[in-house]
Amino acid sequence: MALDDFVEVEWLTARLTDSQLRIVDARSVPHGAFVAMPSGAEQYAAGHLPGAVHLDYAENLSDPSTPYAMRVAPQDDFARVMGEHGIGDDTLVVAYDAGTAPYAARIVWMLRYYGFTNAAVLAGGLPAWTAAGMPLSTDPPAIVPATFTPRRSDRLRATREEVLAIAEGRADAQLLETQRDQTYAQRDRDMQGAVRLSSNLLLEDARGGRPASDATLQRLVREAGLDPHKRTVVSCGSGVSASGAWLALQRAGFDDIAVYDGSWMEWNHDALPTVPKRAGAT
Repeated sequence: MALDDFVEVEWLTARLTDSQLRIVDARSVPHGAFVAMPSGAEQYAAGHLPGAVHLDYAENLSDPSTPYAMRVAPQDDFARVMGEHGIGDDTLVVAYDAGTAPYAARIVWMLRYYGFTNAAVLAGGLPAWTAAGMPLSTDPPAIVPATFTPRRSDRLRATREEVLAIAEGRADAQLLETQRDQTYAQRDRDMQGAVRLSSNLLLEDARGGRPASDATLQRLVREAGLDPHKRTVVSCGSGVSASGAWLALQRAGFDDIAVYDGSWMEWNHDALPTVPKRAGAT
């Protein structure tokens, strides 16, 4: 089954009895910035979609070799965690979050990076589910282990070396800084060569994290001076907002776009080239 990047609550409720369906609660907390809030696991325990498993991109699916940056786990580790949570090659995955920070998009991007295309974000997230009068559960789901076969798609992920080449002018590509405004405000510097385009504009909180309208996306792209047909790398604080931007910009017609999942956490840790934030940047 070919999935759109976003599915609505009505679409999901019509498929709740599908034995191949696995709902993923992707809620987490910001990394690389301070925001006081319950952990993703605590949010899940307080109430989740019935049958959902919880997967935290940082706690469950990050690379242990770079604890200072929330890079995606190596393929064998990723496949093991997916299989333990009942996600296999024939599974239909719908991920959701709280409708603000796009943690579900991060899950979908990681799955796509490892060659799994049968995944989508629940449009509007948990707020859309509850607004539709649908129930929540605190019960853990029954999980049947599955086999997940990773098939890496390297073009979807930008390495540190590729981004450094862009920053230093050695590669003809576009670098976007998309960190959400709340956490971006805690920084005073930017990656050298990056254009600011906030994911708060690309994905609209007032609409539960759905992408902006096609007309708005096209306007944002024009105003930022971007070429949809040029290699584009999206970065943020820890690869979450960038994953949401990745989905939104694909909808806007970008055809060669990658997430730099090391993002600012890795860049700042490794003391790579930065510049002061532009005055008034948000």
